Amino acid sequence: MEEVAKYESKPLTAKDIKSQVDLIQDVMKSVMKDHEHYGVIPGCGDKPALLKPGAEKLNLTFRMAPDPETEIIDMGNGHREYRVKCILRSIETGHLLGAGVGSASTMETKWRYRNAEPEITAKFVPGEYWNIRKNDPAKALEMIGGKGFATKKVEGNWYIAKLTGEKVEYDNPADYYNTCWKMAKKRSLVDAVLTVTAASDIFTQDIEEMAENGIIIEKKESLPKDHQPKSTGKPKEDFPAIMTREKERIGDEKFFEILGDMGYESIEMLSQATREEQIKVYKSISAIK
Repeated sequence: MEEVAKYESKPLTAKDIKSQVDLIQDVMKSVMKDHEHYGVIPGCGDKPALLKPGAEKLNLTFRMAPDPETEIIDMGNGHREYRVKCILRSIETGHLLGAGVGSASTMETKWRYRNAEPEITAKFVPGEYWNIRKNDPAKALEMIGGKGFATKKVEGNWYIAKLTGEKVEYDNPADYYNTCWKMAKKRSLVDAVLTVTAASDIFTQDIEEMAENGIIIEKKESLPKDHQPKSTGKPKEDFPAIMTREKERIGDEKFFEILGDMGYESIEMLSQATREEQIKVYKSISAIK
C-alpha cells in the first residue's frame, strides 16, 4: 500500500498523485458507506462531506496517527471554547505529515439554547390517546389539540401541554463541555485528513459544518415548474427510521431526554412536526457522540 509519508523527500509525479486519488476513490467505493463515512447535503451540490468515520478510514489507509492538542478558552458565564490542533504523523516513521484545526464552543446555538418548558393546561390526556398514538399518531395528536401541543407528566398524572416555541439558555453550559470538546476534535481530525491527503476535491467539510450549525438548511433541488411536488407538510417517509437508528445509537434514556427538552414525547409526535423543526431536533441528537 502506498503511504503519504513515502513522498516526503521528493516531489510527487503526476502518476503518484493520480495513484493516491485513485486509492481514495477506491476506498470510498469499496469500503465506505454513504451516510456513515460520508454524506451529501441535499441542495448543496454533489460533493460529499467527509464524516469522522470516513476520516478514520483514510487514516487507516495511509497509516496516519492523529495527535490532537487542545486549548481551552474561558468565555465567561460558564461557557467555553475548545480549540484543537490535530497533528498527523506516520505510524511507521513518526514523521510529521501535516495538521488540521477545529473549534467548538458552548455558545453555539445548538448547545446554548433549548426549547422553553411547555405550559401545562388543566386538561388530562384522554385515555384513548395512549391506545392509538403508535398506530395513528396524527389522530392522537389531534386529540390533544394538534400541532403545538404535547403531553407532560406532572406528579404522576399526564396533562396536555402547550408548546411555547420560545428558546431559553441552558442554565449549565458544563453539561456540554465533553460534547463540545469531542466536536472540536472531530472537526480538526477531518480538516487534517483532508489537508494531508489532498482530498478536498473529493470531499468537503465546510458544508457539513454549516448544516450542523443551522447556517444552511436542507434544500430541495429545483425542478421544472410543471414537476414541482405539492407541499403536504408531511415529513419524509424514512424520518422515523432515521430517528429510531439515532435512539439505538445513543440509548433510550439520552434520546428521550433530548426529545423531551425540545417539546416532544415520541418519534411519532416529532414525525408530525415541520421539516425545519425535525432538522433542529435531528441536529441536537446527532451531535451526541
